[in-house]
Amino acid sequence: MNLNQNIFLACACLFSTVIVGCSSSEGTSASFDVSIYPSKDLAKVYGYYPSFEVDILGAGNEDTIKLGTYSIDRYFESESPVRKYYAPVTFRFSDNDLKVKTLSSDDPAYKKIMGRSPQYLAVIVNLPYGPEKKEGEEGAAAPKLDPRIFTYQIPTGFFEEQPDLYLKIVGTGIVRTTKEDAEEDLPEAPETAKQPHNMELNCVKSSGRELKCQELPPKEERAPN
Repeated sequence: MNLNQNIFLACACLFSTVIVGCSSSEGTSASFDVSIYPSKDLAKVYGYYPSFEVDILGAGNEDTIKLGTYSIDRYFESESPVRKYYAPVTFRFSDNDLKVKTLSSDDPAYKKIMGRSPQYLAVIVNLPYGPEKKEGEEGAAAPKLDPRIFTYQIPTGFFEEQPDLYLKIVGTGIVRTTKEDAEEDLPEAPETAKQPHNMELNCVKSSGRELKCQELPPKEERAPN
């Protein structure tokens, strides 16, 4: 065996070792970040920025089919056995917290998801979604996937690109976009201040028939009696 053959065999063995190492049974080696962005569209649709949750979980082929047809409202019910089974990473948003949330590839929670060797990543948001018309009703359309769930096939090839995910939460669900677009569509503070809020009034009748009301400060800010 000549020198060139020896070099070729050595390289082949090294390459095989690398491939085997990356195809370990100890989970999926994919490495990418998942960023969740609230958008201005939420205020346009609801009139304010609603509170909502976003779940990120790993799923197999059959799981994605089941989740795609399962009621998202039932999934987010209290003590939901389906939600408990998938043990998702949950991010919470509200009018007081509209910051971008990121599940990074070096986060222990990310490694826990990938440690189960999922084929897909599923992202689910619990925004309200109007009921569709039943079959036979006027304007009824063919059944379609719920836009509140986004599924992404996890790259597995050794040389396959693994881009970060930028997901925007809009009034109807989840949209994959670019980082630039998602950042341009982030809620602005003046818009947040416009949202309606509950208030408590103290009303007193004046000497006439006029009723004068004054907004009370929040209970935690009131002086003790």
